[in-house]
Amino acid sequence: MPVISYTVQSGDTVYRIARRFGVDPQKTIVLNKLSNPDLLQPGQELQIELPEAGPGEPPLGYRYYLLQMGDTLYGVAHKLRMPLDVLLALNPLLDPDLLTPGQRLLVPASAVEPAPPGYIRYVAQPGDSVYRLAKRYRTTMGAIATANNLADPDQIEVGQALLIPVRAEALYRGQPDKRMVSLTFDATYGDNQVAQILSVLQEHDIPATFFLSGIWAGNYPAQARAIAAAGHEIANHSFSHPHLTELSVPQMRDQIRRAERAMADVIGCNPARFFRPPFGEYNQELLRVAVQLGYMTIMWTVDSLDWQNPGAVRERVLAGARNGAIIRMHQGAGQTPFALPGIIHGLRKQGFSFGTVTAVLDP
Repeated sequence: MPVISYTVQSGDTVYRIARRFGVDPQKTIVLNKLSNPDLLQPGQELQIELPEAGPGEPPLGYRYYLLQMGDTLYGVAHKLRMPLDVLLALNPLLDPDLLTPGQRLLVPASAVEPAPPGYIRYVAQPGDSVYRLAKRYRTTMGAIATANNLADPDQIEVGQALLIPVRAEALYRGQPDKRMVSLTFDATYGDNQVAQILSVLQEHDIPATFFLSGIWAGNYPAQARAIAAAGHEIANHSFSHPHLTELSVPQMRDQIRRAERAMADVIGCNPARFFRPPFGEYNQELLRVAVQLGYMTIMWTVDSLDWQNPGAVRERVLAGARNGAIIRMHQGAGQTPFALPGIIHGLRKQGFSFGTVTAVLDP
C-alpha cells in the first residue's frame, strides 16, 4: 500500500490527521510506533498508509482533481476546503512552480468545492449512476446531466465531482420499495447514552445516522469522534438547537453553517449533506435556506417519542415501521439503549435490513 509522509502541525491530533486522510487512526498509531498518541509535536514526521488503489485508479476514498488554467496549490486547497499541508503531503512529487492545466492531483474524495445555491456537490462512488443519483436525491436524470454538462448520462466515473440539484422540501421516508429502515439519533445535550448506544449498534452490526448539534459536538468531542470512528453517518442538527422558524433568514443560515464548522473542527470532516430541524419545526424559508447551503431536510417516518414516553418505544417503532422508514430517537433519552436490542430484533423479524439515511434514500 502507498505510504506518504506528513509533518505534524500545531493543534494536530492523530485522530484529526487520520480523518483528514481518510485512514484508520489505530493503523497510524501502530505504523508510527506512537506510545502516547496524545503527545504529538509540531514538526514531527508521521507515515500515513493510504488504501490500495486499482490499476490507474486513485486509492479508495480519494479522487483526482484536474488542474485548471490559473490554478495555484493554495487556490486549489481553498476551493476544495482542505488544508494545504494535506494537499502537499498527498502529492509529494509536485513542483508548485511547474503546474500545468490537466495535471492530476490526489485529493480526498470528500474534498469538493462548495456548490452553488440549490445544489449538492457529490463525488461519484463505485456503483453510482445518474439514474440512481436522480432517484436518491428526488430529481431527474436530465437535471443532473444539464447541471454537469454530461453528453452521455450513462458515463460517470468513480471520483467525479457532480452537482446534484435538490428541491426545497422535507423528506420523511426513503425508498418505498426497499425493505430497509434507518435508525437515526438526535444529539443536543449531555453525553448520556452514547457509549451504550454505540455498543448495541456494534454488537448487532447496525449502521446509523446521528444528527448532531454543533454545540453538542463541541461539548462532547470524544463522543462525536467515537460515533464517526464507528463508521456511522453524521449529519447537521443546527448549532444550538433553537426554534429556527422564529429566527431571521441570516440567523437560520448561521445556525446551519456554524454547526457544519463545529463538526468539521471536532471530527475532521464535513457532515453528510442532511439537515434535521430542531423540534421538527420548519417553514418554506428554512427549507430554502437548507437547499441554498446544499442540504436536504430530513424528517422521520416514525417518531419513537423516546424522550417523552420511553416505556412504549419498542412497540411504537415496530408498529410504524415500513419500507424506507426513517426512525427518530435520541441519545439523551434514558431508556433508548435498553429498547434498542428489542427494536433491532423485532425489525429483523419483520424482514427489514438497516442502513444510514443515505442508504434508505438510495434505490
